[in-house]
Amino acid sequence: MFASTTKRTAGILVAAVAGLAAQPVFAQAPFIVYRGVLNAASFMPAGLPGGPIAQGSIFTIFGAHLGPASSPSLSYPLQTTLGGVSITVSNATASVDAIPIYVSPSQLNAVMPSNAPLGLVSVRVQFNGASSNPAPIQVTTTSFGIFTATGAGIGPGVLMNFVSPAVQPVNSLSQPAKPGQVLTLWGTGLGPVTFPDDGAPIAGNLPARTEVFVGGQPATILYHGRSPCCAGVDQVVLQVPANAPTGCWVPVSVRTAGTVVSNFVTIAISSSGSACSDPANPIGGAFAQGGNLGVLLAGRVSVHDDVAVLQPVDTTTDLAAAWFDKQQRLPFAFNPLLSLPPAGSCTAYGSPATGLLPGAVPVNPLTPGSVSIAGSSGSKSLYPLAAPGTLSSILGSALLSLSDLFLSPGSFTLSGLASTAIAAFEAVVNMPQPLSWTNRGQIANLVRASGLTVNWTGASFNQSVFVYGLGTDLPTNSSYSFLCRANPGDSSFTVPPTVLANLPPTRAQLTQSLAAVYVGQWPIANPVLFTASGLDFGSAVAASVQGTTVVIQ
Repeated sequence: MFASTTKRTAGILVAAVAGLAAQPVFAQAPFIVYRGVLNAASFMPAGLPGGPIAQGSIFTIFGAHLGPASSPSLSYPLQTTLGGVSITVSNATASVDAIPIYVSPSQLNAVMPSNAPLGLVSVRVQFNGASSNPAPIQVTTTSFGIFTATGAGIGPGVLMNFVSPAVQPVNSLSQPAKPGQVLTLWGTGLGPVTFPDDGAPIAGNLPARTEVFVGGQPATILYHGRSPCCAGVDQVVLQVPANAPTGCWVPVSVRTAGTVVSNFVTIAISSSGSACSDPANPIGGAFAQGGNLGVLLAGRVSVHDDVAVLQPVDTTTDLAAAWFDKQQRLPFAFNPLLSLPPAGSCTAYGSPATGLLPGAVPVNPLTPGSVSIAGSSGSKSLYPLAAPGTLSSILGSALLSLSDLFLSPGSFTLSGLASTAIAAFEAVVNMPQPLSWTNRGQIANLVRASGLTVNWTGASFNQSVFVYGLGTDLPTNSSYSFLCRANPGDSSFTVPPTVLANLPPTRAQLTQSLAAVYVGQWPIANPVLFTASGLDFGSAVAASVQGTTVVIQ
């Protein structure tokens, strides 16, 4: 019964792997973009530890002129040519043909053969007699990715709530799971199989040790192997831990072979089985409900930099930002800036080195009038960014003996003039005193396998403490970040090794890597609310954040 699927789930899986809209094909050689070969579920950047492609998994190739305008239908046995497209995977001693399952001009999806050579290989695409540039990738035995409803490798995962063999709805904000309930997780990359990759898969547990963590808690695994539905597609059947946190965006990750960690996705969990909620995150709750939203932020970020510099440098930056969007009420609504993990848990994201994450910018932006912030030091304007519906400004900074800081602790007024979309508004926030990060000087070397413990004192009773980390590998254009939310009243938080596993290790030439950890507090549970015609929900928060550069091992 666990291997069964539904039309709805199949539709989501098709959408997750089907790729971009077809574009006209011109008489040009196929081209694979730089670092454009990824796990088809996680889209984990190739330069990260979880970026290699597993034998027997579905992988995606991004590029141009890769295939025809429409993808032919499939039937077993699958072929090594589809719509005139073939794909070779080779190294110096061996070459195999991948099995294409979806083709288009800008994206291909294919099954990596279970007998593909391990290690560094070259991928080439042949289409209409022309051959692409070679794309180097790493092939490994296991590297799992979880499919997502967004099709972007982040956000709500494709998991089914098991109610009965005939009733298995896809987990969503409106149909959450209960603690103790059985779920079926869909992904790819558990590892190679002994039966032919081009035929209907045979159910059965695969050899790789498989673990699932729900809100940081280990889940009981009931099955981990191929789904009979589709070549290269895996299912992991698990039971939600009884002590898993509840909320709308509870993080879920999979670890295979004891060390290889998947992308992090989210599920909704409710103790009653009714629509999910997170009373301690009213901004996220408003986002989930949909409507015209406005979020204002004033923040001070202080960073101690002692990696790849001649001498330690301390910098402080004051900034303000505004975000306005007309959000639809969707079952899989997700924004990495608003869809926060429950207290006591962590989530993580892989991305290009830019650090930009899908869904972070407004989808249906609202345009306010001019926005400014005023305090005892005067008034400063926020400026529109390239993404409509967003504004930002650096208000001041301090470096060495130079200082023009603006957001000293105290009261500030964020205000906006009327526009055709939003009436005039005003919100008063209080910049908090920074907490005391008591062990900031003791985490210079971040050992991923050991976890990361952060200690602090002085957090305000109405503030939430967050731990955020970011690692970037410049040569491979890959970034990975994590965000943890402490329980109210805590003075310490330990980030588990699973959350840190995909941080790229610092290179011997330190300037090729960037990594830092930040600790801050802001009142997400008690934001300042404001009203304005044209907005269904308006909120403002003030944050105080401290950071330090680290070396990742």
